[in-house]
Amino acid sequence: MNTKISFKKYLLICALGFGLGGALWGLILYTELPNLQYPFHFMAIIIMGLIGGISLAWPLASVKEHSKSVLAGFLGWGIGFVAGGVLSYPLYFIGIYFLSIIPFINNSIGDKFFELINLTQNNISIGNFWLIFLFIGAIIGLFYSLFLKTKKWAVIWRAGAGLALGSIIGPIIGNLIGNLFNSLLISYLITFILIGVISGLSLSWGIYKYRI
Repeated sequence: MNTKISFKKYLLICALGFGLGGALWGLILYTELPNLQYPFHFMAIIIMGLIGGISLAWPLASVKEHSKSVLAGFLGWGIGFVAGGVLSYPLYFIGIYFLSIIPFINNSIGDKFFELINLTQNNISIGNFWLIFLFIGAIIGLFYSLFLKTKKWAVIWRAGAGLALGSIIGPIIGNLIGNLFNSLLISYLITFILIGVISGLSLSWGIYKYRI
């Protein structure tokens, strides 16, 4: 990236930006209970596209670059959510299949694992949607790579992997801490803050290192 900002500082800025977006995403989902069954809320497109786009373009002085980053975010998250929704049925079951072949899944530890990767108190799948998150993240990465002129594959796979990894790590930690304080709101906030932070770190890593 053609900027004097350090790699660590850039990662921190993007982690904070996407983390804030994730917190707002989780709060919106929490307010939609008990009728919510799908985590890909349309408001997340606006929130993550705007805040994420600004944080990714933060070190770039040009207003044009900031506008391009925000537009890439809107298009990436928007098209990603729509495409993920269209393909949600096959991707959901394929994702569950891959999780089920992990050796420990067929015992009590496996049952606990599935319980922790989803916000099961309200039947909200998060970790079970990991393959959908991966697909959506790859689309988001594609748009950022096109608009911010980076090496495409370097950003695409990082964006997909980051969002998918966040969808598994986020609810595990969110459930553990939320259960500790007996607060579903805390579970939602921590889950989606971590989804935002992990995906933001993955994206910023690729964009900083591979911007042309």
